[in-house]
Amino acid sequence: MEEITPSHKAFWRITKALKTEGYTPIPPLKRPDGSIALDDAEVAECIADSIETQCSHASPPHDTAHISRIEEEVLQKTSLEPKDDLTPVSLSEVQLLVRSLKTRKAPGLDGVSNKAIKCFPQQLLSLLVAIFNACLQNCYFPPAWKEAEVIGIHKPGKPRDLPASYRPISLLSGLAKLFERVLKTRLSKHLFGKGLIIDEQFGFRPAHSCPQQVLRLVEYVTEGFKSKQKKPHERTHSTRRLIRAGVPQGSALSPLLYSAYTNDIPRPSSGVQLALFADDTALFYKCRNRSTLSTILRLQRAIDELGQWFRLWRIEVNPEKSAAIQFKYSKHRSQLVVDWNTPSLKMLNAKIPWQRSYKYLGVTLDKNLHFREHIARVRRMLFYTARLGAMLGRKSKLSRRNKLTLYKMCIRTVLTYASPVFAHAAPKALHRLQVIQNKFCRAATDAHWCVRNSILHRDLELPTLSKYMKDASKRFFDIAGSHPNALLRAAVDYQPPPPTHFIRRPRNVLFDPPDALTAAVDSLNDVNDTHD
Repeated sequence: MEEITPSHKAFWRITKALKTEGYTPIPPLKRPDGSIALDDAEVAECIADSIETQCSHASPPHDTAHISRIEEEVLQKTSLEPKDDLTPVSLSEVQLLVRSLKTRKAPGLDGVSNKAIKCFPQQLLSLLVAIFNACLQNCYFPPAWKEAEVIGIHKPGKPRDLPASYRPISLLSGLAKLFERVLKTRLSKHLFGKGLIIDEQFGFRPAHSCPQQVLRLVEYVTEGFKSKQKKPHERTHSTRRLIRAGVPQGSALSPLLYSAYTNDIPRPSSGVQLALFADDTALFYKCRNRSTLSTILRLQRAIDELGQWFRLWRIEVNPEKSAAIQFKYSKHRSQLVVDWNTPSLKMLNAKIPWQRSYKYLGVTLDKNLHFREHIARVRRMLFYTARLGAMLGRKSKLSRRNKLTLYKMCIRTVLTYASPVFAHAAPKALHRLQVIQNKFCRAATDAHWCVRNSILHRDLELPTLSKYMKDASKRFFDIAGSHPNALLRAAVDYQPPPPTHFIRRPRNVLFDPPDALTAAVDSLNDVNDTHD
């Protein structure tokens, strides 16, 4: 343990084993009719039935004439000669894709693993290139490559005896994935090269991320405040099922196909803003007057427009997973009260509940954007680190370097996820995250209680979370300021309020003075530099 290095596979294998709960067999499952699936074959069929239901249209077409018109148009266009010739597949392109394959990925139904594909001789790769080019020229995708082996993985926190509690993971053919990546390169060049994907969509595209979309929402709201002021196991297979709706799960092409399919989503009118990240959709609007009725009417109109579009294009929406939240600035926690008399919003005749907070793209947004609930949730998420005590604790035989690497990779990444969004929160709230780092420093060094935290940070050469998040925010805003997406550039193009102002916005963190711990660490580092 003392000599092991972070590059050693055993280092991360042990870490993963300590973080996860381990394998638990699937128990007997309840069918929709109340009966119980007991043996492996019945359980497999039960999960297959659930997945087939999820991947089928839950309701009949809303507009049969529209469906017929679209099907006829698709038939007409597919019968025509393609206007643009696709770039032929070259041997060097396939060789580059083969070298990038991950050898630990499980194979599909054909049993050809990525490790085997990497061993293909040049003659076999040349034949593969010929097959790919023939498929491109004839607009053909082999049916055998569309088949997948689906494994059900339990969703954390869901009851284990319900088939819907298991997330389907598709194991596709490695050769099919190679061809999909060939298609993805050409489709990406067409969609992104010609600017066909709308700016509101931040998912499934290069140089875009969850924190950027969350920041856009937070900046919009705070601007409104300002205006207002494992090991493989034996498997049992079910019968084969046909997926009738959605894009192929696990396919490299699925994200691009979904983005292209939903690219004509209607932009709301009347000033309502739209934010998309993959299949997550957010609508937001700000107003200065205290009456919320006009705001509710605007939002309801935008929701109705989206609902009609979803029905027209047969996109299933789950209103139960939707929520509404009112953002109102308040200096006092006693004013964190939602007006429950506010009229409810509705999506497809189902009420959207009002909530005090909501987790959006991994960041919990409370109604005052104080981020206290987000920080509390992050602290709860880190309870699993108690399992890493054997590697990070005082009695661990790991070197300090290894402990530091483990902390940075497994703990600090959770603490500082999307930190540019909340790094401007109150110092008292952020201190609760710093406490976790302080405890790690003391345990990793086996230091006595009287040793100052600043000395521990200096000895470990570990920046405080305040300094780390400030540096991350600088890089984040520098990138956002010159980003190709005009919506992101506009979101960060403002002069932050002065430090004495009662409203703080995300860019304020760039001008904040260092906190006491950061200043103490900097002072110690300056003393060391002077002595050197």
